[in-house]
Amino acid sequence: MKYKAVMVDFGNTLVGFKPVFYEKVHQILKDNGYNLELRKVFRAYAKAMGMINYPNEDGLEHVDPKELLYILGIYPSERLIKELSEANIRDGEAFLYDDTLEFLEGLKSNGYKLALVSNASPRVKMLLEKFDLKKYFDALALSYEVKAVKPNPKIFSFAIAKVGYPAVHIGDIYELDYVGAKRSYVDPILLDRYDFYPDIKDRVRNLKEALQRIEEIGKE
Repeated sequence: MKYKAVMVDFGNTLVGFKPVFYEKVHQILKDNGYNLELRKVFRAYAKAMGMINYPNEDGLEHVDPKELLYILGIYPSERLIKELSEANIRDGEAFLYDDTLEFLEGLKSNGYKLALVSNASPRVKMLLEKFDLKKYFDALALSYEVKAVKPNPKIFSFAIAKVGYPAVHIGDIYELDYVGAKRSYVDPILLDRYDFYPDIKDRVRNLKEALQRIEEIGKE
């Protein structure tokens, strides 16, 4: 077994949301006459998130609307900045992905220590209870408690101290999960459920593929 521990992201990795935050941003831009691909909005928002290392008072990343619009090549009008700033763009109703339980059960049956590494507000603990997921984890590295957000290595170091090393991390945002893990000398696996990263070859499309990859590496 190459890895002692597996680190896992929460939002849009284990649990999805309807609507998800970037869909809300996409709708605001559309309402203002900007008909952009959802993928482009997601990638721009992810890039802006990747520039942040410390959380706001809610434990989350605060993306500057001006920075987001700059990345998208959109003029930052006062109206649009105001609308993005005042909108509630946090994730909506949560649901459990079909492959989540099989993935977590598979990891535990193979003897891995599990850590949840998430940029999250206190709401995450309520969702862990709601979906009965807390029992799978040996440690929780949550941004609102650690006072650091991915890609800051501090949040990964916190998890490593709890579950050990060598480790692998699975998450859905390249700038946060893949880059953050790399910075922390943790092997990354990029989960791309919605084909937002067609330019990146090193990715998996679901948690079943992620589990298979970890199991294959464990046999080496």
